[in-house]
Amino acid sequence: MIRTSTAWRALAAVGVAALLSACAPASYLVKTPAPSGLKGTGQAPADTTITVVDLRKGAERDFSTGILPAGLRTDQGPIQAPVFLAETLQAELASRGINAKVKTGETGQPALSLQSFRMLNHRSNGFSPFVTFTYLSADIDTPSGKKRVTSFVKRGKVPVWSFEEVIEPTMNQPLSLAVKELASKIAAQAYGWKASDAEVQRLLDKLTSDKLAGDAYLDVYALGFSNSPKAVDRIVELTRHGDEYVRLAAISSVGTLGATGQMGMLKTLYERRDGVWADRAMALKSIGDLGTPDSRAYLEVELKRWETGDSSKEAIWTAQIIRLYL
Repeated sequence: MIRTSTAWRALAAVGVAALLSACAPASYLVKTPAPSGLKGTGQAPADTTITVVDLRKGAERDFSTGILPAGLRTDQGPIQAPVFLAETLQAELASRGINAKVKTGETGQPALSLQSFRMLNHRSNGFSPFVTFTYLSADIDTPSGKKRVTSFVKRGKVPVWSFEEVIEPTMNQPLSLAVKELASKIAAQAYGWKASDAEVQRLLDKLTSDKLAGDAYLDVYALGFSNSPKAVDRIVELTRHGDEYVRLAAISSVGTLGATGQMGMLKTLYERRDGVWADRAMALKSIGDLGTPDSRAYLEVELKRWETGDSSKEAIWTAQIIRLYL
């Protein structure tokens, strides 16, 4: 009887794995992010070279992990995180008028010390969305000392006909957003860059309607990447939007914009245990982005609580976000 029971469990495990995979390929060909071309003010000193120093350790060095093993590659081959980041970051900064060379190396000033850059995938069953969490965390040397710059993006898509359908929304777009967010924070922290008033108004005009759907969330992120205080009011309004990804982009952008006056609102969103986890997670991410002593202390308390609590997926995923900042 024991052997039979064990055999059935083994067969069940194989069946679940097959259902989750649902013909998933062993690797995915992803696009190199297209630069945003946001116009703004702020410039790096002449002959500036940013050196990406890879300080990732242990599991952080595995770029693509999760319930479905799947490597990520570009036309040049498997993604090498520091090289991929250096090339795409340089292109994004240049498109904003910041002409800094970005290279990989062991030493250099200013340095971008890479702590985390990876994509975690998850799927509950063969009928649920394929979800990715993209994490990026680094320290950048600035005139006022080292500053933590981060990104966290959550996306999901149910593959209907094939797994090729998930590449754009759950891989290409998050990688592009992660690079753009990092570039925005580096541009602001190191070079005082912000988008021009005309650029901010152009984005605001695209987001005037409350009937936003489809890829409108990309415009919400772009508004957050403007580093402009003029974007804050509309971003805060959109944190209550009915479309999930518009709402998540807005919640994330509150912190990206450094809207410290919204700390109370973000705490309320995060502490609503009846809300969806993604909203709470993005609010916590945004609290980290505020970068104040109060926000850091709040994260320290929350990390201790999650690490000493249960071992649920929520606990693991939430703690991973907090560690991007501590």
